[in-house]
Amino acid sequence: MTEDLRPRLAPHHAAAIEAFVARFATDDEVVALLLVGSLAHGFGRPASDVDVILVATDEAFERRRAERRLAFALWDLATWPGGYVDVKVTSRGMLERIAATGSDPARYAFRDARVLATRDAGIGGLLARASRFPAELRADRRHRFLCQLLAWTWYLGEADAHGNAYLATVATHKLVLFACRVVLNENGALYPYHKWLLRETERVARRPEGFGEMVADLLARPTQAAAQRLRDAVLAFAGVEAGSLDWPNQFMLDSEWNWMEHEAPVDDL
Repeated sequence: MTEDLRPRLAPHHAAAIEAFVARFATDDEVVALLLVGSLAHGFGRPASDVDVILVATDEAFERRRAERRLAFALWDLATWPGGYVDVKVTSRGMLERIAATGSDPARYAFRDARVLATRDAGIGGLLARASRFPAELRADRRHRFLCQLLAWTWYLGEADAHGNAYLATVATHKLVLFACRVVLNENGALYPYHKWLLRETERVARRPEGFGEMVADLLARPTQAAAQRLRDAVLAFAGVEAGSLDWPNQFMLDSEWNWMEHEAPVDDL
């Protein structure tokens, strides 16, 4: 473990990480060991588990994938109540794929990653490429995220008109998701997936004024008025007029016909 990392960790976390490194660092199938997750991002609490990634050789990774052994927990390395070391397995080849075409959550998994041990001198540069924000996609994403924002505002109105509590819940969460995605995109920040979405959105330099309060208000009271306030603030923040967005056609391509380009998400199978 690097000495600059140790002061940031609770003693029980440091001990678990050192035990993990001792167990796997000399394995010939291991290319690198990484600390990721809440401890790497600076979100850790005393009860947090330890999230690590084992970068395996490409051959070992493919064997593990066939055997469904790409994720496992090590309970014996943790000394605190309920604690464990949560291990995910990847490979250099997978990191190269993430660097080229990875989703934001796939990239975010390696943001702030700390190298605990490695046999690959180039791993640091690869991690930097894998965790970069894809700035070349910013304009396209702005358009698509704003179309989602308008679509789900409409769906919330439909939910209210028909007394559909389920649709209202889904639409509210989607509204918050894409409002945050617009804000993150404008700041060149990765989407971390749901667990840390609001926390990462709070950390960026630029947001619509009162953004956090508008999100909290919509989540607490999912009304059309609250949705429209958030929608309008995000549109103004992005510098886009609602009338310039053909959201029905873009929503159809992204959410209804996405199965035509690739396998549908598991929600839609």
